[in-house]
Amino acid sequence: MASGDAAKEAEEDPNKGKADGLSDVNPSRVNENTPRDTLLAVLQRDGSQIAHASLEARSDRDLGLKAVEQDGHALQYLSDSLRNSKEVVLAAVHQDGHALLYASNELKANRAVVVAALQQDGHSLVFASQDLKADKAVVMVAVEQDGTALGYADEELKRDRELVLQAVRCTGHALLFADEQFRADKEVVIEAVQSNWQAFGYCPPEFRKDKDVIKAAVRTNRQALACISEDLRNDPEIFLEALQADGHSLVYLKRGLRASKDIVMQAVKQDGHAVSYASDDLKNDVDIALEAVSEDGLTLGLMGHEVQANKTVVLKAIERNVKALQNASEPLKKDPDILESAGASERSALLAAVKIDGYALRSASEKMRADREIIMAAVRQNGKVLVFAPEWMRKDREVVMAAVKQNGKALVFAHESLKKDKEVVMEAVAEGGHVALWHAADELQKDKEVLLACRG
Repeated sequence: MASGDAAKEAEEDPNKGKADGLSDVNPSRVNENTPRDTLLAVLQRDGSQIAHASLEARSDRDLGLKAVEQDGHALQYLSDSLRNSKEVVLAAVHQDGHALLYASNELKANRAVVVAALQQDGHSLVFASQDLKADKAVVMVAVEQDGTALGYADEELKRDRELVLQAVRCTGHALLFADEQFRADKEVVIEAVQSNWQAFGYCPPEFRKDKDVIKAAVRTNRQALACISEDLRNDPEIFLEALQADGHSLVYLKRGLRASKDIVMQAVKQDGHAVSYASDDLKNDVDIALEAVSEDGLTLGLMGHEVQANKTVVLKAIERNVKALQNASEPLKKDPDILESAGASERSALLAAVKIDGYALRSASEKMRADREIIMAAVRQNGKVLVFAPEWMRKDREVVMAAVKQNGKALVFAHESLKKDKEVVMEAVAEGGHVALWHAADELQKDKEVLLACRG
């Protein structure tokens, strides 16, 4: 077994899966004769299993609630009386708005039930009564959740400007379902393309030449540049707006613009990777390179050979990401200053990582695992990662103490000498209980003080 797996194995509860009393229940065996208690247990895992139960069970309020709380669509299998129960239907639509489909006609016309469904899924408006589809306040709830729910609204409401504006703000695609007049309404169109650039495709041709609309679209997604004429695409007012939002917009510009240092600098300031679209000369420009690697050190791999051999650029790149060293020129890969900087960068990144997730230690180099400060930070975040420490570190009392304080079960990875250390074992069992006690030396497993300190 791999050491990482061993760390997780040591924490496993032998009764895992049995605590909820469901481990022996086989949902596939539910039938009309399944005992009520068993059925309740099954429905906690799979509400749809009520479909195989008796009519009496499918008419039972408590069983019905349990089923729809787990799976709203289980409402379809319940008796007519339960599908007309406001309490049961509300529970169902809270779990899945589309469960409104299976509610009684009376409840499909119930404002509270329909609003609850719409708050979970705006598209459930399709199942609401016609009166509620014509109710502006109800439809507003739907389009706030999903703008395209406008498609299910009463035709009159599709001509309501306030509703349409809310719908397109939620998703630009809602413009497709609005009354035709709004596709020629500049304010509505701008709101739509700001939400989703693809709404650009629903606009009249004149809006594809309107700079205000185009700028709103390219701020949302650079792909909008592909939908306009080349003249507009290479218009400074348009492309500078696009570059500020996404440096990769550079790919849509003509070759001459991609050879402009000022324009490329704008792009790499937003995203260093945009340098890949620059001219060959600019890929070897030190100023451009420094800007790009400052944003992401790995962009060094997209540069020309001249800057990959520039010590200042390479130092900046590995400061941002130590993996950038692989893209440096061969002589610089052996440069003492570069190697020292790479080591410092790797250490700094790993130290920050293990403070967030101790398991980051798992992929660390042998050199980094031998760094006591890194090991201490890692075990304080997750005691079990003591398993990745070198043997001499597992003899370090302070390191082991930090590990077992965080997770008593980490005692399993301590050196045998520390499993005999009463103070260490006391800390371990105080946190990890009897599972930690199993890993203590035999004599301490019978020690009265240790047993009293044992948690659980």
